[in-house]
Amino acid sequence: MSNLYMVMLGGRHAKANTEVHDVVFAAGESLEDCYPQLREAWFGEQNGLHIDAWMKVTAAYTAQDAYQVILSQEPRTSALKLWLINLGGYDVREFGELHRYVLVAAAAENQAKQLGKAHFASHWQKQHTDRVLDVDDCIAVDQIAGHFIQLRQGPAETEQWENCYIRIDV
Repeated sequence: MSNLYMVMLGGRHAKANTEVHDVVFAAGESLEDCYPQLREAWFGEQNGLHIDAWMKVTAAYTAQDAYQVILSQEPRTSALKLWLINLGGYDVREFGELHRYVLVAAAAENQAKQLGKAHFASHWQKQHTDRVLDVDDCIAVDQIAGHFIQLRQGPAETEQWENCYIRIDV
């Protein structure tokens, strides 16, 4: 059974002075099975490409309910979609913008933003929502690696995630 993974890729780009990052989605039996998809999704140089963080996505939440995230061969029938919210803000003790990534279940972008904003870090200044990604619609034909994303109401298994450094450029 394939799993959905959210992965923060890091690496170099010819026009960047420092390492750059992107959050992408892939599907596979294991994280290692996703490496070819991740290499294909990367916009920068392949040399030095690595994973800085990964999550096996098993759940998304509305304000009241939990939903299991399931990869299916069938198109989505529910009005709810899976959304990635990229929250940004600043801490007076740190240089640069800080980010937090949240997955929510919502029928529309404005609902997703409201759910995401509940996750702002209280000590951040100048909080803002950088970008809302509708995972279903940002990936061609509502699919990730040939699978449709379904949301099924009910408790999900505990999410697995790790901040790490895994080279995938070889």
